[in-house]
Amino acid sequence: MNGYAAAATALLALSGVSSFAPQHSAFTPTKGGAFGTLKSAFFQSNDIVSPSNIAKTDSALWAATLEDAPASSANAKTVEDYVKARGGDRPIRKVLIANNGMAATKSIMSMRQWAYMEFGDERAVQFVAMATPEDLKANAEFVRLADTYVEVPAGKNLNNYANVDVIVKIAQEQGVDAVWPGWGHASENPKLPNTLDSLGIKFIGPTGPVMSVLGDKIAANILAQTAKVASIPWSGSFGGPDDGPLQANLNAEGTIPEEIFEKGTARNVEEAVEAAARIGYENGIMIKASEGGGGKGIRFVDNEADLRNAYIQVENEVIGSPIFIMQLCKNARHIEVQIVGDQHGNAVALNGRDCSTQRRFQKIFEEGPPSIVPKETFHEMELAAQRLTQNIGYQGAGTVEYLYNADSNEYFFLELNPRLQVEHPVTEGITGTNLPATQLQVAMGIPLYNIPEVRKLYGRPDAYGTDPIDFLEERYVDIDSHVMAARITAENPDEGFKPTSGSIERIKFQSTPNVWGYFSVGANGGIHEFADSQFGHLFAKGPNRESARKSLVLALQGMEVRGDIRNSVEYLIKLLETEDFKANTIDTAWLDGLIKEKAVAVEMPSHLVVVSAAVFKAFEHVKTVTEEVMESFRKGQVSTGDIPGINSFDTEVAYMDTKYRFHVERISPDVYRFTLDGNVIDVEVTQTAEGALLATFGGETHRIFGMDEPLGLRLSLDGNTILMPTIFDPSELRTDVTGKVVRYLQDNGAPVEEGQPYVEVEAMKMIMPLKATESGKITHNLSPGSVIGAGDLLASLELKDPSKVKKIGTFDGTLDIAESSVEMDAAKSVTDVLSGFKLDAEAVAQQALDSMSDSASAAELIVSAINEFYRVESLFDGQIPDDVVRTLTKANEDSLDVVIAENMAHQQLPLRSQLLLAMVRQLDTFQDRYGVEVPDSIIEALDSLSGLKGKAYGEIILAAEEKVREAKIPSFDVRLADLRAKLADTETDFTELSQSSTLSAGVDLLTNLFDDADETVRAAALEVYTRRVYRTYAVPEIEVEDIDGRLSCSFAFQFADVPSADRVTRNGFFSNIKDAGNFAQELPDILNAMGSKISGDAAAAGPVNVLQIAALGGDTSVEDLQSAIDANKDKLNMLGMRTVTVLSTQGKKDPKYFSFPQCEGFKEDPLRRGMRPTFHHLLELGRLTDNYELERIPAVGRNVQIYVGSEKTVRRNAAKAVFVRGITHTPGLTSVLGAQRALLQGLDELERAQSNSKVTLQSSSRIYLHSLPEIEGSTPEQIGKEFNVVIDKLKSRLAQRLLKLRVDEVEVKVRVKSVDEDGNPMVVPVRLIATSMEGEWLKTAAFIERPDPVTGVTREFCIIGEGDDVCMLDPYDGANIIQTKRAIARRVGSTYAYDFLGLLEVGLIQEWDDYISGLSGPNAPAIPSNLY
Repeated sequence: MNGYAAAATALLALSGVSSFAPQHSAFTPTKGGAFGTLKSAFFQSNDIVSPSNIAKTDSALWAATLEDAPASSANAKTVEDYVKARGGDRPIRKVLIANNGMAATKSIMSMRQWAYMEFGDERAVQFVAMATPEDLKANAEFVRLADTYVEVPAGKNLNNYANVDVIVKIAQEQGVDAVWPGWGHASENPKLPNTLDSLGIKFIGPTGPVMSVLGDKIAANILAQTAKVASIPWSGSFGGPDDGPLQANLNAEGTIPEEIFEKGTARNVEEAVEAAARIGYENGIMIKASEGGGGKGIRFVDNEADLRNAYIQVENEVIGSPIFIMQLCKNARHIEVQIVGDQHGNAVALNGRDCSTQRRFQKIFEEGPPSIVPKETFHEMELAAQRLTQNIGYQGAGTVEYLYNADSNEYFFLELNPRLQVEHPVTEGITGTNLPATQLQVAMGIPLYNIPEVRKLYGRPDAYGTDPIDFLEERYVDIDSHVMAARITAENPDEGFKPTSGSIERIKFQSTPNVWGYFSVGANGGIHEFADSQFGHLFAKGPNRESARKSLVLALQGMEVRGDIRNSVEYLIKLLETEDFKANTIDTAWLDGLIKEKAVAVEMPSHLVVVSAAVFKAFEHVKTVTEEVMESFRKGQVSTGDIPGINSFDTEVAYMDTKYRFHVERISPDVYRFTLDGNVIDVEVTQTAEGALLATFGGETHRIFGMDEPLGLRLSLDGNTILMPTIFDPSELRTDVTGKVVRYLQDNGAPVEEGQPYVEVEAMKMIMPLKATESGKITHNLSPGSVIGAGDLLASLELKDPSKVKKIGTFDGTLDIAESSVEMDAAKSVTDVLSGFKLDAEAVAQQALDSMSDSASAAELIVSAINEFYRVESLFDGQIPDDVVRTLTKANEDSLDVVIAENMAHQQLPLRSQLLLAMVRQLDTFQDRYGVEVPDSIIEALDSLSGLKGKAYGEIILAAEEKVREAKIPSFDVRLADLRAKLADTETDFTELSQSSTLSAGVDLLTNLFDDADETVRAAALEVYTRRVYRTYAVPEIEVEDIDGRLSCSFAFQFADVPSADRVTRNGFFSNIKDAGNFAQELPDILNAMGSKISGDAAAAGPVNVLQIAALGGDTSVEDLQSAIDANKDKLNMLGMRTVTVLSTQGKKDPKYFSFPQCEGFKEDPLRRGMRPTFHHLLELGRLTDNYELERIPAVGRNVQIYVGSEKTVRRNAAKAVFVRGITHTPGLTSVLGAQRALLQGLDELERAQSNSKVTLQSSSRIYLHSLPEIEGSTPEQIGKEFNVVIDKLKSRLAQRLLKLRVDEVEVKVRVKSVDEDGNPMVVPVRLIATSMEGEWLKTAAFIERPDPVTGVTREFCIIGEGDDVCMLDPYDGANIIQTKRAIARRVGSTYAYDFLGLLEVGLIQEWDDYISGLSGPNAPAIPSNLY
């Protein structure tokens, strides 16, 4: 039998499939096979689309061995020998691949692999490809894999791959032996095998007559009915009692008579409507093209209106195909049996696949074996398929498809696809059978039982034997693995899997031992609008379904596709992770249901998406503007006005109906600061070699790709794709696909409702409707047949109700992203500021020097900064900017980024100057930091700055020159010798010397002369030291003498700021000992000596006396000192001792100081450690301790101390304050320059303190400066007025820094020379305060102090100008209500209301700064110093 008669007989047998007796056989396990080969032979690297990684022209590519591949017993060296040995009759050496994309790629790969494994020559079979211009432009992979190609007409497949005449013509011209049709296109057109057969060219597939009946879905269903197979109601059998199924009463030609065939079709819409009405819409209706497939030519509807539209879509999608109507089979699984038949009448079933995961009837996942079907039931399905194909004489590979109901264990014949299917590698993976190679061998006439891989599957020990196999009686070995496949498509899952087209830059795929894949595009390829949307296929193998699923998930997670297209990778991962899929409880309607309900979505936190989009846009902005500026230089233009916009600009992101307007500031080449309505996020951005952005912010690193499209920004964030649409006019209807207009669904001017389809377009061989986004009257902008691209305007709307159009809001809240700052290398930050990046120059200078561990590295940093500043500015100094640009451009034609960099740096001259000035100020503490004087290299670099002549460099040149002058101060030894000479000079006035400002750096230097060989020098050094330390006191008596071999100094002192009549005389005693180790032994004698110098009751006035002991050598511990003092505590109290201070000289280093105050029970006070005896009083630390627990933190300056104060309160989260307190021996603190210098030193110390963990962001900062020199010729009232002016100017100059460091109070104490009521000299202490404690920002006030005559602590503060009777008691109060609220606001990252007054003042300064920055030339003005 043959033809339809054979088909009918076979189908009759199907009616009894359920009665097949169970068959059992001894199964033996089988290992990998072709699956493993494809993996190892083709996908050894991570980047599988790199041409060098996929294919090579030599045989090395095929060196991988097939896992457990049988050794050839035939020893065939040629195709001819092999065919003869295997019982074939037709050697095939040259094959035309009549297909493209995935089909062509896979076929060539598989057949080349087989050739190499059999003959050791992958070129044993030659391949000719067909390629359209679109394929060539898209860099299609199959073109490169083929030996040669022939270019065919562009456009639809009817012009090329589906055009039988074109295929046949090429086959003849190229002299091929056979044509491989693949799937789709002309693979199911009987005309192709018939024509080729007449020309003597082999068609690798079934014969024309068999294809004509089985390849047609209508004919196949008629045959099934004739065989009495239960079928689903369709237009050839409505399921009713009187519309009995159509019968295949074959005519003489062995075909179904035309009139019977026509009864099964719906030839027009009306016939489709009539058939659907008879079937019923209850379960849904399928409209199918009999020549469709792969999801094309098939639609589901559940009402007549949709049916009328869908029928036209199917008609346009598969032009010329008959159409039939079928009821939807609900709760069904799509199960396939892979069959292969040969010309000798054999048919083998190579297991099968479960393809139930479908959307729009197009498969997404395929897996095998179909584990949902019981083993025996599936064997029945295999036998039925074998009998059908065997009895109709089917040749080649094909698929018998069933609908299977797992609940009832019933199955129904669906169709037989007379071709290989795209998912066939699933079968290859579980059976070890290379299907394209099997097709080739069957076409050569080799019996199935002689094909080695088939024999191996059936457990034959000799794979190259020739003994027959009864495939209907024998069973293949047990399948011991599971393969799951995922189709990678150019579709948008967020829009119902709409196909997309465009370029593909790169596909990154990580192969593993369990996962492999292949792709139809090469590097820098693409998907054109006439191609199939599938461009890749991944296959995961495991011992069971769950193992394969997990491997597939991991592979998809590591995959990355970059280009214009959208892809479904992220969505597939979500599907694989659903509970239904894991449990295998899905059916063919499952995925469409999820899509309709949008139940599976790839969700990313919206603010993470927004910030990532802003990062991408900012990066692109920098790149674009940089290139635009360089292009202008190439054209000879010299404007640099756009350069500032490279580092400072605004960018807007629109997402989920909200606009986010960011200001972006580049603070380093790779660090961007994003500011949005109070949100500040620093992002470190690095671009990888493949173009991805690695962005670190919020404590995480994210991988970002982006692409601007006509409809918006397509963002790839950590492997997830998000489309951020451009905000269009709602009256515009635009397309999001590329293709052509098929037809508009409303007349011009007709109304259309929101959500209603208004046009049908063809894209990627699919017809799809586009829906209106608003309601209104439509106007067509194009005509049917117009070619369209994404973003094109298809129609316009006259809006029905403009007021109801969705409004776009502007974000004004808090981003759900942790505010973050990038930890930047301190030294690199110096370079960044010098390069023109906007960082806090003051903080950068402080942190950079703090990070230096030694003087050499610090000097190197400072010198390099000065030299870089000078290098850039010397290019511009005295030059016309345009001329500089021309010169730089000419010298850097191949590196114009250098021209940009030089101008970028110069344009930020004020910021760069601020950095250098801050570093120059740090030289004041260089010796304190590193123990050495400022190196000559720094002085030389500073001296070079004098070469700059421009007015803009004036301030920095003055600062540099001052440091150069200071550097001329002699070395330690020279200074010591100079000081010694002064002390030995009988003309020296010791009182005047002790008050000299030049002695500031030599106070502790005096201690090195306490043991000088010259007795006169020793005595003078001790006297000057004592007078210096007690310079704020009146010292009416002082005597230096040797007592029991110890140089001693006894002196009387009084508070100078108390009227003479009220003063209390206090006694001091200073004694030197040679060895600190003898302290305990010598202390009693020293106390006795002191007692002998005090007349009367030493303790009568209370504890007011002081003792100082200098140890000139040796060493001891604090514990030993404490023990000795404790032993003499009674004696100390008898002497009215207030404080005992022990000084231990350290050579060239500063002495160590330890203080034991009476108020602490003569216990050593850690707060006073390292302080000279009067320091504690001068810094007024006693007043601080009334309300604060103090903890001292390191300071750099010798005359500065820093404390963190925790308020003494029962409140939780008590406010903290940072106290910077210092003394100065330099006069002029009430002048603008003197005050600025002192305040800047205080701010530098405060800046450094910010890095201490004990300082919090809400800590209040307070600065106290005590100026020791007495002021002559001014009254307190004059000083108060001058201070008001000084603070006003300093606020203008330092406002931003004062606010940043949270300075809430600045106190200055000065000493004014005056006389008391009796005309005796005295000092009037004046306290000048600028405070925010009462609300207003740094409001000034001035007070005259009235100290206690005994303790020296101020008892009253009298307001200057308010009369003597307006006085107050004012210790350092704890936080008042204003300060508490201010701390709370700072804690939450906000600003306290009163502080906005300060911000307004800063804003005014910024306006001036921006204005002046826009001016140029030598006469550019400065900011007025008295703005307030």
